[in-house]
Amino acid sequence: MRALLVVSLLIAGIAVALPSVFTNYMTPKSRQHSTAAVAVSESESSKSHRHEVSREVEIRAERDGHFYVNATVNFRPVRLMVDTGATVVALRVSDAAAAGIRLRDVDFNNPVQTANGTTNAAQATLESVSVSDIEVRNVRALIIPDDQLSVSLLGGSFLHELRRFEVADGTLIFED
Repeated sequence: MRALLVVSLLIAGIAVALPSVFTNYMTPKSRQHSTAAVAVSESESSKSHRHEVSREVEIRAERDGHFYVNATVNFRPVRLMVDTGATVVALRVSDAAAAGIRLRDVDFNNPVQTANGTTNAAQATLESVSVSDIEVRNVRALIIPDDQLSVSLLGGSFLHELRRFEVADGTLIFED
C-alpha cells in the first residue's frame, strides 16, 4: 500500500511539472524579433544542429487565418499552404508539373483521404523544398489531382525536418 502511495505521488508530481518542461522546451530562451521576414542568428551549439547558422523565417497569417508561403520546389516557385496536420507535402498535379515532376496515370495508385473525399495519389520524392533561406532535401510528397486539392500543402515531411516551428501572435515561425 505504501509503494502504491509513493508511485501515485511521483506520477502526480510529474503531471504537474510536465507542462512547464514542455513549454520551456518549445519556447526559445530569447527570441529576437525583426521587421525583416527572415532573421539569421548564430546557433548555440553546432554539435546539436545541422548547420552552424540558425535561420528563422516568420510568416504572418493571411486574412483567412491560414499561413501561405512562396516556396521553391525542385528550385521552381510554388505557393503552398502550411498544414501542420498533413503527414507529407501534398502537391496539386499542376504544381508538381511546374516543379518538373512528370507523372503517368499508372503512378496514381495510393488511396488517400482529402477534404474532398477519397482519391488516388502518386508518391514522389522532391529534390528540394525551400522557404526563404531554409531548405530541406529529399522530401516525401504525394501528388494529388487538382480537382481533389484546392491548394498544395506544406506538410510534415518538410516541417519535421526543421529545428522547430510554432505559432505565436498570428505568426508562424520556422527555425532551421
